[in-house]
Amino acid sequence: MPKPKHIIIACLVWTLLAVLSAGLIISGNHRQMQEQFRAAAQMAFEKDITFRLWNAFHGGVYVEVNENNQPNPYLDVPDRDLRTDTGKHLTMINPAYMTRQAHEIQQDGSGVQGHITSLKPIRPQNAPTPWERAALESFERGATEAYALVEVEGQNQFRFMRPMITEKPCLKCHAKQGYAEGDIRGGISVALPVEAQVMAFRSYAAKTAVGHLLVWAFGIGLAIFGGRKLMQSIQKEHQARKEAEAANMAKSEFLANMSHEIRTPLNGVLGMLQLLKEENAPKERSNYIGMAYDSGTRLLALLNDILDISRVEAGQLKLERQPFNPRDLLDTVATMFQSACAKHGLKLIVTPDPLLPEILVGDEARLRQVLFNLVGNAVKFTPKGSVTIEAWASSSVKNSAEVRFFLSISDTGIGIPEDKLGHVFERFTQVDGSYTRRYQGVGLGLAIVKRLMDLMGGSIDVDSEPGTGTTFLLQIPLALPQAPLSEQPAGSQRPGPGAASEPLRLLLVEDEEVSRISVQVLLTRMGHDVTSAQDGLAGVEAFRQGRYHCILMDIQMPIMNGVEATKTIRALEEQEGRPRVRIIALTAYALPGDREHFIASGMDDYVTKPVQPEALLMALRRAKAAGLPALEPLSKT
Repeated sequence: MPKPKHIIIACLVWTLLAVLSAGLIISGNHRQMQEQFRAAAQMAFEKDITFRLWNAFHGGVYVEVNENNQPNPYLDVPDRDLRTDTGKHLTMINPAYMTRQAHEIQQDGSGVQGHITSLKPIRPQNAPTPWERAALESFERGATEAYALVEVEGQNQFRFMRPMITEKPCLKCHAKQGYAEGDIRGGISVALPVEAQVMAFRSYAAKTAVGHLLVWAFGIGLAIFGGRKLMQSIQKEHQARKEAEAANMAKSEFLANMSHEIRTPLNGVLGMLQLLKEENAPKERSNYIGMAYDSGTRLLALLNDILDISRVEAGQLKLERQPFNPRDLLDTVATMFQSACAKHGLKLIVTPDPLLPEILVGDEARLRQVLFNLVGNAVKFTPKGSVTIEAWASSSVKNSAEVRFFLSISDTGIGIPEDKLGHVFERFTQVDGSYTRRYQGVGLGLAIVKRLMDLMGGSIDVDSEPGTGTTFLLQIPLALPQAPLSEQPAGSQRPGPGAASEPLRLLLVEDEEVSRISVQVLLTRMGHDVTSAQDGLAGVEAFRQGRYHCILMDIQMPIMNGVEATKTIRALEEQEGRPRVRIIALTAYALPGDREHFIASGMDDYVTKPVQPEALLMALRRAKAAGLPALEPLSKT
């Protein structure tokens, strides 16, 4: 969040940019002005040099002596003065004399001043000024020219000077001074009057500075005002985010509480109904019990769908990567829906490709959930005919360690109208949303399937024709196992028929009486020896006194909750050197992150309420596959 110091830093940066911009523009124009002055002065210098060379190559020029052309007293040559046959008096004008006269004419006309000078002048008037002396000395050190913008008597001048190099024709006059060919014998300076141009530049520089000052002031005001507004906006956004997070947390807590409070009594209802399903019960009573159990199961499925969509959209659903047998997956689905298809008079066809790999690596539970949703819909919306499940795989072009796993679920049901196909994967969307619809549901199943496919990096397509049927085609990238089948972890092999049927000594810790009784009876009917405890503290005490293969632990309990009881049991195992007992969370907490939290607290597995016999059986199979403490065998009664 911006603070006052950030606004100060912004103002300082803006000030630096404004000063830098103005400085670059003004210095650039000043440099350009000096280059223009230098070019003009250089032209004047080159003109003087050209005239001098012309004079020198001609050995000097003779002119008639008059008021303006007096003999040069500083020119010491034998033939300086001549008289013609007609009696005219002629005197020699050497290059230096001619240059000085040209400078006087030029100064009177254009104001440009030229001066021929030397560190060893013959003519006193040719002595250098301080600036010229410094330039001449720099020539002695190897410089080739000198120039500067200076102020003389309150007026700006541009001074320019280059050295004069002694050439062969020059020796006629300067050999006596000790000069040799190639020596620097002096220089010619040019002084340009540039007062008007400098004043124009200063005016431009002032306007540029004022313009930048105005822009700087506007920027500073904008930084201060905008910074404050930005601070207020960010503060509001921060507050809104905090409120949204608080609302989201409140929603999560509400969902957790509602899930727990709904699942707990539902667990008791379904558990008791499960116990009432006796083989020798009267047919009418069995039908009523079946109807009640199916209604409770449908309510549980709705609750699971709501929690799943919440978990996916919160980004808290993590995929597992474990080896599994795709044919076993298909067998599980077929077994699950065989009775439902028979009840509706439907033929269930499962066709795995003969070349389908024996083992694939991925999230089998999520794939099973996808198939349950799609096959369940196919059965629900197919009044007659068949439901077909096909599976095959093809090699991946990009990755040899990966395959594309294809699943096709087709039915001969009512189909989906073309205008509804684009919406079937949206939440709470159904083909028939009227009050007279024949099929129940809230429209979450396909939305969950689509999001799971996206999470797996796969795709799902649908093709349907009303009155003919519907086909869903799934494509999922799955890895091939890196180790041979014989080296796969034990957990990846499907347990045999009797894997969990051997009697186990179990401790059930559950405070809710109905749930405790229903689960205990269910486990007893499976052939296990079950000891029950009504809270966490009683469960810890039972663990102290006995030895168990596995503990089924409720979470929310009075006196001591399931997490605290688990930590206490783990500490006792470490203190007493006892083998690690498998602890399975048996809980109504089923929101995103709950499973991970309970596993992190020391538990080994997780089963949600209402407890389904199949889920409980699979948890016990996983416990046995992971290895159980060695206890005295129990005899089956």
